[in-house]
Amino acid sequence: MTKTRGILLIMIAAVCFGLLPLFATIAYANGFNPITLTLFRFGFGAGLLYTYIRIKGINYRVSKWQFFMLFQAGLIGYGLMMLILVASYNYIPTGLATTLHFVYPIAIMIGSIFIFKEAVDWKSITALIFSVVGIYFLTGFNSLQSLNIFGVSLALVSGVLYAYYVLTIARSSLREVSAFVIAFYISFFNTLILLVVCAFTGDLQLNITYTGFLSILSLSLISGFVGMVAFHAGLKIIQATTASILSTFELITSLLVGVFLLAEVLAWYHILGSMLIIFSVITVTFSEKKAFPLDSP
Repeated sequence: MTKTRGILLIMIAAVCFGLLPLFATIAYANGFNPITLTLFRFGFGAGLLYTYIRIKGINYRVSKWQFFMLFQAGLIGYGLMMLILVASYNYIPTGLATTLHFVYPIAIMIGSIFIFKEAVDWKSITALIFSVVGIYFLTGFNSLQSLNIFGVSLALVSGVLYAYYVLTIARSSLREVSAFVIAFYISFFNTLILLVVCAFTGDLQLNITYTGFLSILSLSLISGFVGMVAFHAGLKIIQATTASILSTFELITSLLVGVFLLAEVLAWYHILGSMLIIFSVITVTFSEKKAFPLDSP
């Protein structure tokens, strides 16, 4: 395993996750709502991953402790994070919520330093600062006038929960588990969580068109299969802090999709934000490649 391969895997995952707005726009126009979109994304993703695991003969059995870690990481770090982030959209603009959610690279760096005693150099800190400022220009610019303390708190909590998820996967015995198996269990647990949510809220919407179904199937394949596997595989090779900063490239992918495929307006602050994130990605890439390699799982 090389650092270059880990960096490329995280970047591939970021691009896959960044295609969400395209498929979501198509799905929303063809019978889906946010809850059912997420439910079908994880449900189809779990099905695709399980099929691949069985065909390839990958051992999907894990120890009781690993099963517990996967369950609580999926429940708290991913499922609850997602629901809280969506809830924050009711109180603050989605751009501001996204900006605040991306506090997770900072939370990961703090957790890595103070809990896991990970050495972080000045290049990583510089890259983190530039990525945070870039995220603001890309998603939250002109939205500070719509502050709501409760909404802000929800978005920040979602970021901290996601940091918990990443650190749990990166810093536990789950490093020994196949990336395909991790992605399967996380998708499966989130499918169960969302089914329960739909049962209590009545948000399960099944008036879907053929086009909507194909869009979700495509999203599940690209994001739920390729994206999740690539992210967890990359997380086994490079540091969690580096992975989180590289993941901000997801926002640039979403911006490009919006401009070129969804006819959204490209403003000067989008260009500035993109340049800052690209700078941070280049900086952290060189910093990571010069660092000592992590132990292979």
